Amino acid sequence: MSVVDIKLLGKATDLFFEASIGITPWHEALDTFAQGGDAIGANVMPIRAQVPGSIEFTQNAQQMTEFYLQTELYKTCVRARGIPALERKGIMTDKDCATEEEYRTDPYYQEFLKPHGFFYGAYVGFDIGNDLYAVLLNRGVGDPPFSHEEQMILHRFRSQISVAGTVARKLAHTKLEAMHDAFDLVDVAILFFDRAGNIIRVNAKAESMFGHGVNLRQGQISTPRSGDGVRVKAAACSAIVTQSGIASGDSLIRLARDGRRDLVLKIHRLRGNLLGIFNSGWALGILVDPDEDRRPDDLRVARALFGLTGAEAKIAGLLATGKELSDVADICNVTYETARVHLRAIFAKTDTSRQGQLIALLNKLD
Repeated sequence: MSVVDIKLLGKATDLFFEASIGITPWHEALDTFAQGGDAIGANVMPIRAQVPGSIEFTQNAQQMTEFYLQTELYKTCVRARGIPALERKGIMTDKDCATEEEYRTDPYYQEFLKPHGFFYGAYVGFDIGNDLYAVLLNRGVGDPPFSHEEQMILHRFRSQISVAGTVARKLAHTKLEAMHDAFDLVDVAILFFDRAGNIIRVNAKAESMFGHGVNLRQGQISTPRSGDGVRVKAAACSAIVTQSGIASGDSLIRLARDGRRDLVLKIHRLRGNLLGIFNSGWALGILVDPDEDRRPDDLRVARALFGLTGAEAKIAGLLATGKELSDVADICNVTYETARVHLRAIFAKTDTSRQGQLIALLNKLD
């Protein structure tokens, strides 16, 4: 006999809608859904391309979720076998992906779920555009698996959950539209990437830079030089999953062109209120054309890529010529302490810590 609480599940779907517009924290809505489903915890997440920040959870599932992402368990998770069933039926439990023997022996159950206090789960799936999401209900160690009757009850709430997710996606899309328009106004070329590192949107300035062998097709960049497109996608994925929000290694990507100097691309993960689990965009890339009209000393490329102010760009340019900071302060007619404040800001924005590193970085932009 089912012990799920239909009234509580209905209340939870109302809270999901409130969470989608920012009135209620997601963990509160998930807590209520877990209680209604006779579970001890819950998550809501995309099923594919799971990355840090793409999963909301009840507070008791935080440690488990962080471990899951840090160790990239999603790449080997036995439950991935159940995705076809989730797509087909709209709901999936462990019976769709594992055997009784695997419950007893598979590391996912015995070394991951069980030590964190969880075991059987039920995924309630819903689509947002072409993106498959699910609310996962987690039952505790020793609790029974979800019965067929319980699954049918949970299935009834798919459409309400989908409405909440769709609203959240539309609100997130509005923020991307605003960013797109803002970058157009300041004449900066921008590319938006999804969780999987695919380019999903570019502004008019970026489009004007394509050509001369640089092309965008089906979310991927190609250039006359083999490997540039692969490096772009790898850098986007790296920026999305790393704590710093910037691609590991050399954060500047050069895109070869026929008969012109390379375009320069820097990718950052979106942050703060620009980022939510239902976002289509997860990272942005600033694209700069070194051949565009500019004075040799205006550091326009560095200003666009690193967000340097005019004063910071001037100081960085003078330091790049090998001048001492005291001389730079005199030239800029500021005190030495003021110049030091600017220098610290320059180092922070360019992810450097010494003048030699700064010079090497700026030379790459020439």
